[in-house]
Amino acid sequence: MNTTARQAIIIGSAIFIAVLVQLTLLSRLGFPGATPDLIVVTIVALALAYGPLPGAIAGFSAGILLGLAPPFDGILGVEAVILTIVGLVTGAVIDPRDRSVPVIMGMVGLSTSGVVLLNALMLSVLSGDRVVWDNIPGLALTAALYGLILAPLVVPGIGRIARSLTPEVAVI
Repeated sequence: MNTTARQAIIIGSAIFIAVLVQLTLLSRLGFPGATPDLIVVTIVALALAYGPLPGAIAGFSAGILLGLAPPFDGILGVEAVILTIVGLVTGAVIDPRDRSVPVIMGMVGLSTSGVVLLNALMLSVLSGDRVVWDNIPGLALTAALYGLILAPLVVPGIGRIARSLTPEVAVI
């Protein structure tokens, strides 16, 4: 099997598992504040492992998959645009030589809280008064905190898988 096929299988499997766990487990646990966003952490990990284009593809795929999942009640494509931006920016901004723990954790925290802010902004522009802006700072803070808790579990695991199965294209 060629490298591109292996990379596509890794990205597709990681996104599918993240969306499945997010929708079936994490969204039902009832954590205070935001729901832990395993999908964003997975996209960040994939963008760190493979770079900006595969990160953007992972983000777009996850957004479309979320838009087609049953409990979704938003506008199809909004989540895909936001997650594409996360994958693209993460892969492009973080230099492969500077993948220290503080840099990676900072990117995860910024990405998870940024998704909350971008979602609120897009919803407010596209659907009017559905956003309660007084709740957004608390949601962004808890999203970043939950992302920082998930990052040590997800980022190294995806990095190891990328290095072992696709060493010729892995950035990490």
